[in-house]
Amino acid sequence: MSKGIERSRYGCNLHGAIQTVTQIQGVIPILHTTPGCGLQHDIAKKVGVASAAYIQGYEIPSSNVYEKQVIFGGTSRLREQIKNTVKVMKGDLYITLSGCESEMVGDDSISMTQEIVDQGEKAINYKAPGFKGDQYIGYEGIVGTLIEKLPSVYDNIATVNGEEEDKEDETVKNPNSVNILGIIPVQDIYWQGNLNETKRVLQSLGIGVNKLFGYKQSIENWRKISNASLNIVVSKWGLEAAKKLESLYNTPYIVIENLGIGPEATELLVKSVATELNIDTDIAKEFLHKEQERFHYALEQIAEYYYDYDFQKNVVIVGDESTTIRYADFLSTYLGMEIQAIIITDFIGEETMQKPSTFLNSLANEIYYKKDTREINQIIEEINPELVLGSSLEEDASTHLGAYHYTISYPAYSKVIINRCDVGYEGAIGLIEDLSSILLQ
Repeated sequence: MSKGIERSRYGCNLHGAIQTVTQIQGVIPILHTTPGCGLQHDIAKKVGVASAAYIQGYEIPSSNVYEKQVIFGGTSRLREQIKNTVKVMKGDLYITLSGCESEMVGDDSISMTQEIVDQGEKAINYKAPGFKGDQYIGYEGIVGTLIEKLPSVYDNIATVNGEEEDKEDETVKNPNSVNILGIIPVQDIYWQGNLNETKRVLQSLGIGVNKLFGYKQSIENWRKISNASLNIVVSKWGLEAAKKLESLYNTPYIVIENLGIGPEATELLVKSVATELNIDTDIAKEFLHKEQERFHYALEQIAEYYYDYDFQKNVVIVGDESTTIRYADFLSTYLGMEIQAIIITDFIGEETMQKPSTFLNSLANEIYYKKDTREINQIIEEINPELVLGSSLEEDASTHLGAYHYTISYPAYSKVIINRCDVGYEGAIGLIEDLSSILLQ
C-alpha cells in the first residue's frame, strides 16, 4: 500500500509539462483542466524558485472545466478555448495539456487539437494527468512528445497550405553540433546558468550547443534537434529523449553521470565530448588552462579562512541525484569535507528497490532515497551534521541542530536566481564564495 508524502518538493505531471514548455519562446500551452491546476502551478513556482517564463501565471489559457464538464464531458469547452486562444495569442506552437479530470472522463483532446491543425495552425497534444507521474515525468514526457510530433506538425501545415516549406534537411547531421538533455527548467533551480555554463565550456571545442530552453530558445531550436551529431545526457531524465532521437535519427548519445563543479569534472566532460566527435582536445587546451588558473586563484583567496574557521565540515546533501553527485564530489575533492549522507529525492518506485551506482556509493558514507520531508529531517537530526545542503524544506531542521544551511535544490523560498550556475568553473567559484560567506557567520 502506498503512503502519503509530507511537504512534497515537486508537483505533478501537468506541472512538469507546463514549466517545461513555457521556457520555450513562442510556445503557448492550453490547459484542459480545472481552474485550480494552473493556479496551483503558478503559486508553487513562485514559492519554489523565482524564475520567469515566456508565458506564465494567469496568462496561461485554460478550459477551466467545472462539474458540468466532468459529468458530461468537456471536449466542446476545449474546442472553444482553443479557438479563442488562437485568436488572441500569437504563438509559434500551441500545446494542449490535458489534466486529471479531462483524462478520467475520456475527453478526446487529440481530435480537438487536430481541428486547429487542419485549419493551418501548428499544434500538438500531450496527455498530462497528475496521477501518471510527477514533474520529472512531465519533463520527460513533453520532451519526448516534442521530438515525436513536431516534424509532422510542419509537414501537415505545408500540406494544408499547399506549399513546400524550405527547411533544413533533417537527415543531414551537423558535425559540430550537440544537444543538451536532462537539465529540467525550474526544477533545477540553477537551470538557466547551468545550460549557459555548459554551452560556454563546450564551445571551447568549436562546437555549436543547442540548449533547447531559456534565453532565445524557440521552436526553431527544437526543429534542429535532429541535426546534432551527438546528444549529451546530463541526468537520468534526459535518457529517454536521447534513446528516442537515436531510434528516429540515428544520433548517438553519451551519459555524463557527473556534470560536475570544478576542473576535473569539467575537463572530463570536454574530453568525453571530444572523443565522441573525434575532435582534438588541444583545441580547448588554452581555454581549460586559463579556467583552471582562475579556479585555483579563487581557492587561494579563501585559504586563510579555510584553516582559521575550519571549513572541513561533516555534510548531508539533499536533492535530485545529479545535483547531489556534483556537490558531493566537489566538496570532498576540493574542500576536504566528509559527506555523511546523500538523500536523493527524484527516484521512481519503492525506496527499498533503488540501487545507487558505484560512483555515487563512493561519494558518501550513506545513500538514502526519500521523498517525505519529515523522514528526511529525521535522518538529518540522527546524523547531526555541521552543514546541510538541500532545499528550503531542510532549513528548519538545520536551524534546530545549529548547523549551517545552504540551498541547492527545489524548492528555494529565499533565492532569486537569474544566471547563477552550479556546474563548471563558474559554478565552482560561485560556490566557494557562497559557502565561505555562510561558514564565516
